[in-house]
Amino acid sequence: MKARLGAAFTTSLLLVLLTSTMPPQPSAIARPQPQQPVRGSIELELELPAYTISEKDGLDTIDVEGFSVLSMTGYPMLPHRLYDVLIPPDADPDSLELQIVDVESEVLLGTYNVEVAPPDLPDGQGDPSELRSPEYHAPGEQLPTPAVTLLSHSQMRKWNFVRLDFRPFQYDVESAELTVTSRVRVRISYAISGVEVSGALMMDTVMDDVAAEMFVNYDAAESWYAVDEKSDLPGTVYDYVIITTNAIEANSTKLSVFVSHKAAMGHGVLVVTEDDFGVLTGQTPNHKAEKIRKWLIDNYLTYGIEYVLLIGDPHPYESGEGDIPMKMCWPGSPSPGDQEAPTDYFYADLTGDWDHDDDQLYGEFGEDYGVSGGVDLTAEVYVGRIPVYDAAYSTLDAILQKTMDYEREFGDLSWRESALLPMGFQHPPDYDGAPLTEQMRDDYLNSAGYSSWRQYQQGNDACSLASIYASEEELRGGTVVRSRWAGNDYGIVCWWGHGNQTQAAVGYEGCWDGLLFDSSYASYLDDDHPSFTYQCSCTNGYPENSSNLQYAILKNGGIATVGATRVSWFTTGVGYGEFDGSTTNSGIGYEYVERVVDGQTAAEALYLAKSSMIPTMNTRLMNYYDFNLYGDPALGIEPHSFFRNLVPLVMKKH
Repeated sequence: MKARLGAAFTTSLLLVLLTSTMPPQPSAIARPQPQQPVRGSIELELELPAYTISEKDGLDTIDVEGFSVLSMTGYPMLPHRLYDVLIPPDADPDSLELQIVDVESEVLLGTYNVEVAPPDLPDGQGDPSELRSPEYHAPGEQLPTPAVTLLSHSQMRKWNFVRLDFRPFQYDVESAELTVTSRVRVRISYAISGVEVSGALMMDTVMDDVAAEMFVNYDAAESWYAVDEKSDLPGTVYDYVIITTNAIEANSTKLSVFVSHKAAMGHGVLVVTEDDFGVLTGQTPNHKAEKIRKWLIDNYLTYGIEYVLLIGDPHPYESGEGDIPMKMCWPGSPSPGDQEAPTDYFYADLTGDWDHDDDQLYGEFGEDYGVSGGVDLTAEVYVGRIPVYDAAYSTLDAILQKTMDYEREFGDLSWRESALLPMGFQHPPDYDGAPLTEQMRDDYLNSAGYSSWRQYQQGNDACSLASIYASEEELRGGTVVRSRWAGNDYGIVCWWGHGNQTQAAVGYEGCWDGLLFDSSYASYLDDDHPSFTYQCSCTNGYPENSSNLQYAILKNGGIATVGATRVSWFTTGVGYGEFDGSTTNSGIGYEYVERVVDGQTAAEALYLAKSSMIPTMNTRLMNYYDFNLYGDPALGIEPHSFFRNLVPLVMKKH
């Protein structure tokens, strides 16, 4: 279990030179001398806080407050922490350099046995041994690494930044020696590009509140982003955009009501159809996904867009293009086996090039992601989706009405502060999902006042799989989860089990104990008290199947559902105390649920959870693309502030 506090650091800014020219050279003829780029730099001092090294089952584990464990197949599992550092808005990303100015480190006495991260495994209903992940790592990564590395440049709307990875421990596998860096001072240097930053970009304020919490040097660097002129502010703000089709707009009886409802909640709402995006020329191959993204790129600053709701058929082009498709990406290419993942992340990151190598295989690990100018996993807008299959307008209308009812509900909402947590065993001989729930409870559910109903395997299945943790109810295959959920109201449902397009299961290959949940079970649930869900399984959100489990729960029993479009990945090396900061499927779930509990909207919680970490293997990048939101992106589990303010008025009146 890791505390959520930050490591100690101090920040100082070096002088940014305003001009820099070469001295004149002696010459018979006076010639203009080339001007050198203006350069600047930032210094940061990072300090390692208190840590402990404990031994269990012959392995040494290092625990550092505020740090998470970096799990990369074949590498020692050691603590690290990411720091996001602002650079000037006109700094040239290709000019970035990192220099370690000063460092204090020592080799600890004795020898240690640090666990090497095992391969990633899929949460699909098949033999995990047949689907082991290739040992791919970040491009150019070598071990041992320096204590601090400079990762790819990123951008979040106007905010231009770099990410540092602080790894204070170095482990020599051959000698079993452990080196610890207690303090390191680094210098990030850059050149000013000379390209003027657009006024519309600098006037944008949509994610200023996120920036204030995100960047370690925000207070010192904020002045770089200050502007005097206000002339470029958008004339009309549409912070909430619905992208759909003419047919859906014409045939839905609730869409116009939903637009009015969102306006009453304080949003500026704009409906966009193929009349708007269909005429555009997007990135090659210029199918519907590229055209939709092109419209967003052209307009997100102009309109001040924060939330995007996609309504339509999500089939990607490669499997029969839907009218509002997901984008098929290829995080697993060129490895054999599972390569592709349909995703809506493509519409959230509007500054990165998702086909950086121009081969029309979007989102590849190492070719498009992990390279300067490629995929940037920091979102410019927060995206959610309501699938519409086969002109099922009445189903769409029911989802829209339910969403409005949920957001307008006030009074006794104590049922929302509860969680149903079914967690099965995932891999032989004893990799149990229960520690995920236990860490969630210890780190934030209990302190937030949430009640929990735990369902763990307790030894009565065919293989006698028994959790070391107690639970309120034994998890068995069949209708145990369905019955509990149907008979009780839960604000959050988070499970972990192997899955397919329409099911999640209890147990693993050779030790199956039946169904955890099935698409047909959703009809039993109470749709008047719908849940936020995180379905930690494979392919529950398979967009090409209209019966997919994620969509089935959105239709009945769920209000905002998160599931995987393809295979999702975990590792047996991550256990209790290590889910925070983990890019495994379970780690993303830990981070997502924490933010939902904290009051963030569904899409904000999902995208900020992902952007707080960094995937270092292709399987983890697939997890990032896989897990998408079905439901209203601007909906939170807490009552909207408008209705929250009504409660004391109603109570006073009566």
